Amino acid sequence: MALIDPLAVEFTYIQIANHIEARIDVGEFKHKLPAERALAAEYGVAYQTLRRAMQVLRDRGRIITRQGRGTFVAPPART
Repeated sequence: MALIDPLAVEFTYIQIANHIEARIDVGEFKHKLPAERALAAEYGVAYQTLRRAMQVLRDRGRIITRQGRGTFVAPPART
């Protein structure tokens, strides 16, 4: 796991979003992502920080969250 630097210029939630996106790109996450609380523990951040990172990834179109089912890697965008 990449180190998340809370003193970096880039916000912590952006660092986490970028790292999770990189993990998606290399195929570490292919379908379903781990639970948000598990990811928050993995990154050593507050749950709300992780939730904000997930919102960034939703805004980028990289993940889809379905209430009661989980968070999934979004299919590639059609061009």
